[in-house]
Parts: sequence; structure tokens; C-alpha cells
Amino acid sequence: MRWELGSSWSWPSVDEIERRFEELIRGRWGPGVPAPLADVFVAEEYVWVEVDLPGVEAGDVHLRTERGALWIEATRKARPPSESARPAHVERPQGALRRAVPLPFAIRAEPVEVTLAEGVLRVRLRVERTS
Repeated sequence: MRWELGSSWSWPSVDEIERRFEELIRGRWGPGVPAPLADVFVAEEYVWVEVDLPGVEAGDVHLRTERGALWIEATRKARPPSESARPAHVERPQGALRRAVPLPFAIRAEPVEVTLAEGVLRVRLRVERTS
């Protein structure tokens, strides 16, 4: 697909640009590693990051802070309800999950608190204040 300039040319919508970008990336490198959804909350001394990780066990989550982001790597293992159950329709990705969540402030190297409950990873980080 080509973009052509003509007399009736106008800028494509953001949705169209994103769709074409996805086509380009997937066409060149194939589907990527799924990125779970995340929210970031800010307070005076802390930043909280919440990431959706349903079906992931705490031992299968690895965190690190690097280049102004919280990097989350996790593995979701296939867990059918019984040994005889076979998938008929599967939408939730299995295997590796990866996400870099940009942080709004410089933070200390280690998370203050990490919990994984009800499929949500919650990470509390202390804001690094420079005086």
C-alpha cells in the first residue's frame, strides 16, 4: 500500500497510521511479545504501577528499573481446567509477556512494595528527589 499525494490529499487519521504501522511491523518481524495493560499513579513520594497479569504466578514475574521505565517480564503458563480439556477458543496469550512502563520521575533502584493479587501486579516505587 502506498501513500500518494494528490489534489484531494489529506493527512491520514491516527487510527489509520497505527493500523499501517502494525501492518509494517508484523509484516517485517511477525507478531511481537504481548504487552499487558498498565496504569501509573503518582503521589508526592511514590509512583504506583498496576499491570494486568491474569493467570500469572508471582514466581513467573521479573522486574527491573532501567532508562526511566519499569520493565516487567512475565510468563503465563497454559493451565486447562483438567488434563482432558483441550482449547476450543483461546484469546489470552500464553508464554512470554513483556512491558516497559515509562515512569514520570526518577525513582530509586528497588521497588518499595510488590504484590500480585487477583491478576493485578502492583508495584510501589519511591520517587528520587534531587535537592
